[in-house]
Amino acid sequence: MASGDSMKKLCLELACPICLEYFKEPVMIISCGHHFCQSCLDQCWEGKEASCPQCREKVQEGDIRPNRQLANLVEIAKELGSQKAEEKGRVCQRHQEPLKLFCKNHEAPICVVCDRSKEHKNHKVIPLDEASKEYKDQIGNLLETLKKEREKILACKADAARESQDVLGKIQREKDKAVAAFRLMYQFLEEQEKILLAKMEEVEKEISAKGDEHLARLSEELSSLSKLIQEMEEKHQQPASELLQDIKSVLQGYKEKEKFEIPVAFPPSLKWNILDICDINPFLEGIMKPFKDSLESGLHQQKGKQERFSSEGVCHGLPSEAERVGLAQGHPRAFHCRGRIRTLVSKSPPSPTLSLRCHADSNYNCLCLLLLASREKSGLI
Repeated sequence: MASGDSMKKLCLELACPICLEYFKEPVMIISCGHHFCQSCLDQCWEGKEASCPQCREKVQEGDIRPNRQLANLVEIAKELGSQKAEEKGRVCQRHQEPLKLFCKNHEAPICVVCDRSKEHKNHKVIPLDEASKEYKDQIGNLLETLKKEREKILACKADAARESQDVLGKIQREKDKAVAAFRLMYQFLEEQEKILLAKMEEVEKEISAKGDEHLARLSEELSSLSKLIQEMEEKHQQPASELLQDIKSVLQGYKEKEKFEIPVAFPPSLKWNILDICDINPFLEGIMKPFKDSLESGLHQQKGKQERFSSEGVCHGLPSEAERVGLAQGHPRAFHCRGRIRTLVSKSPPSPTLSLRCHADSNYNCLCLLLLASREKSGLI
């Protein structure tokens, strides 16, 4: 106990009055003999008048010297403290005897006095070295098992990371293919839109031109009739002597006037074009509905597969390209161009011309072929 008090007193003497820790690079103020850490003293004097932090005596320049002996004492005190702590751990706290035995029942080191006590009566007690070897072997076996488990997990982690990268790369490639396919569809639809609108504008111009021409002919004939009517009215109001003077020429002029045949405003070919244009929107709706249904059905089927696999908790590898094609062909609403075209033509309203029906079949066929071509070009099939 006295040894412990002496150690505490030594620690207090070797502590800096400023930081209250062991001296670090201790220096002494020669005029007063007080010791401080060099860094603590520098902080105290920063921007202030140099004076001893303990006695407040002014310090002159050059009045500070390093104390190497004190620094050595600090190191010795640290070593003594470490040894004391180690010895304390190897001594029974109750009896202050060395811990030379090990109680397997309590799984704790004990001293010879503890071994003779009632607390450890009939317990299995072995020497500390023997227990240390036994538990070291046990810990070694556990370490080997844990290291194997760690290697297994590391390998699994590497496989998972590699699989994740492979799947992410595959998804990115499929994403690029889908974007390319949709861009081809956009391009095709934009081209068809331009062609269709150009055709409509052409028909509009022809309708306007034919209408203006028809109105001009009617206006010309109306002007001629109005002039003739005016002449007849004037002749009709004349007295008998004047009326009969040139009656022959007046009647002859009426007889010679050709009978006006009301012209056809729009020729049959233009009317067919107008009817074709009126059938375009129903035709487009007839195309888009089965295409939209097929696309939504396919996406819904894929979503259903994902939900089913997730609910079952089954983890399999991705199906091969051939397996995916087989599944797609077996789907009841798979996208088949020729069959879909026949269904569309049979269900679509009758067109006034054979040319429009051919045009409809051709356009839908082009759409189907474009989709297939875009998928082939992108590697989707």
